[in-house]
Amino acid sequence: MTKNEKLLISCSVLFALASGMSAVFMNVFLYTYTGSLTVMALYTCIRMSIFPFSFTIAGKMARKISYGVTLSIGLIFLFYQLFFVLQFNYLFSINHNLIFLAAILSGLGEGFYYLSFNTLNQLVTSPETRADFLSISGILSNISNVAAPLISTFIISLSGSDINGYLNIFKIVLVVYGFISLLGIRIKAKGSSARFSVLKALTFQKDRQWRYVLLSHFLYGFRDSLILSLTGILVYNATNSSGSFYGKLLAFFSLLTIIAYAFASKLIKKHNRIKYYTYGAIFLSSASIILILFPNIYGALYYGIVNAIASPFYNVPFAIITMNALSDYSKTENLAGRIIAKEAYLTVSRCLGLLFIVLCEKVFPGNTYLYVSVLTLSVSPIILVIYSNFYHTKRENGKQSANQ
Repeated sequence: MTKNEKLLISCSVLFALASGMSAVFMNVFLYTYTGSLTVMALYTCIRMSIFPFSFTIAGKMARKISYGVTLSIGLIFLFYQLFFVLQFNYLFSINHNLIFLAAILSGLGEGFYYLSFNTLNQLVTSPETRADFLSISGILSNISNVAAPLISTFIISLSGSDINGYLNIFKIVLVVYGFISLLGIRIKAKGSSARFSVLKALTFQKDRQWRYVLLSHFLYGFRDSLILSLTGILVYNATNSSGSFYGKLLAFFSLLTIIAYAFASKLIKKHNRIKYYTYGAIFLSSASIILILFPNIYGALYYGIVNAIASPFYNVPFAIITMNALSDYSKTENLAGRIIAKEAYLTVSRCLGLLFIVLCEKVFPGNTYLYVSVLTLSVSPIILVIYSNFYHTKRENGKQSANQ
């Protein structure tokens, strides 16, 4: 494994630790001040909508500087978001709009970070090492995901109250973000200095493969809107709003994910990739459906266990297919435009999913909106793999016809 790969995995592992300690608890923390799932959905939607702009700015900057530096800039924005929450959290219950300012800072930081990280994944790996790189990164990141809630639970138990515990967690995460930014600067992988066009990459250009990549990301994002806004809070509510028990559940689920990633790395091969992709999608859809139909500890356990086991079999094939497709364009153009475009499609579907949740809340009485929104958005992985099976079957048939 190269130095750049090791540094990138180190950044990924530490970021998983920091975000695991803060991200889910950030939603719960803000939810305690607002008491509104729709406000939290709008918070996440605003955060996501910033991504295409921060992606583009980061991509333009990376033509002059390395992606390691733009990754570090993203972490600085996230640092300021946490600092803002720490300093002004007492005002959130008075003015909910301050939460949306926190969303903007988070969107800028995550946009810079994820554009840089996703591009570096492409630049520092090769098609031959990509599957192993993703599996190792997934296993180590999920070890961090196990450690994060355990550390968070320990901090909460020593803090006297959940709120004080969350604030102490955020302080520790600030330090971790600072260390990651130092590692990011050491990654020497500069993208192409050639110009790129995001607008051109946003179109299909009569390119079937690129159409497949963009539409896949569009379909992928709808279920993400549930994970980003509702499922964590629903699991938290199922634990009777116990921050300590919630953290222990997250640690257990992450441990299962590590085991699942280890199996996925052994089982998923080129010839059976789509099969496991399909199985993963079906079980992931069932996880959130069961959670909303049975909003108790049993539903939470089913969701967490099935989501943990199925996620690698859904996410790894999706990532490999995308990265292999991008490799086909790497020799002739600056990939930044295409990476920003696919992330923009992902962001649009995430925001549409979040807005759908808000719309359902306005239209349907009581908690009916939860059933309608969750059940509708949960089927998107199944729709995605149906489309993927159709595309890959048609492509393989086309290759066989050409060889005859």
